[in-house]
Amino acid sequence: MVIILTKLSFKCSFIQILQKAINLYQEQLKLFCGYENTLEVWERKDEIPMNQTINNRSIVYKSAIALKLASVCQQPAIYIANELVKYCQEIVDTDIKKDTDFFEFEVISSGIIYFYLTDLSIANWLHYLTSFPLNFEQQKLRVGGSYKSLETTNLFPIQYSHARCCSLLRMGIRDRLINLTPTDADTSGQFLLFQISQPISWQEPNGQLQFSHNSEYQLIAQIASTLDSIYCVSSSKKPINWQKVADAMSVAFQNFYSDCRIWGEVKVKKPKLAQARLGLVLLTQSVLRFLLEERLGGEAPVEL
Repeated sequence: MVIILTKLSFKCSFIQILQKAINLYQEQLKLFCGYENTLEVWERKDEIPMNQTINNRSIVYKSAIALKLASVCQQPAIYIANELVKYCQEIVDTDIKKDTDFFEFEVISSGIIYFYLTDLSIANWLHYLTSFPLNFEQQKLRVGGSYKSLETTNLFPIQYSHARCCSLLRMGIRDRLINLTPTDADTSGQFLLFQISQPISWQEPNGQLQFSHNSEYQLIAQIASTLDSIYCVSSSKKPINWQKVADAMSVAFQNFYSDCRIWGEVKVKKPKLAQARLGLVLLTQSVLRFLLEERLGGEAPVEL
């Protein structure tokens, strides 16, 4: 089984790595448990628990899969977790190479497995997302009753955030802070989708991300979480509350916009930081547009 990681969803990538680690470890688990179908319940990747969190500006994913397996196999969760991480590291070193050299693994005493995203992995992810327009075509085909939010109420705050993103991008193009190529327009001719035409410097020379404010990392984490919801499809019958997802994106953006300047002194003294922040605006605009039009049944206005 060759691992092909999605470049859009960290959650899907980590679940895929864990699934292969479990498969590699399956014979040993069968030996522990004494019967062959120990892992039948974990055959589907959506059954592997995986949640995102933030720890000191680090974006982290954690999984309690070892605790689930421990309850079946009567083995200590921490032992199973360490074995799974060993296989995960082997997968990283052999199958995936540079794509996951930038993931770090940790097991804590309870048996929870942590997957840490390094600055380089985040920078590569941001570079990919801004270099190619986000492809939501397959997700559009899946839209049905179970995909629409059941609690859609007030879309104005989300629409306002989208319009603000469009305004900032137009200003960035006008001031030659960021080079964008329009790729899609609405019926009035206003551009709704942009593609970066010149790479953004996401990292400092020392390898650290350009960003230094908590709001920047909160926005990055929310973009990642939203893409997880869109691309990492679960078989659960419980529909996703897309209103809640979109509201969280909007709030994260508004906090970022309030706390992180782009023009003025930042533009003059730290133009690369200004460009990187506009890159986050570009991603936010693209995701909000999709949520508004394809999940909430609303419009994505370019100005209000």
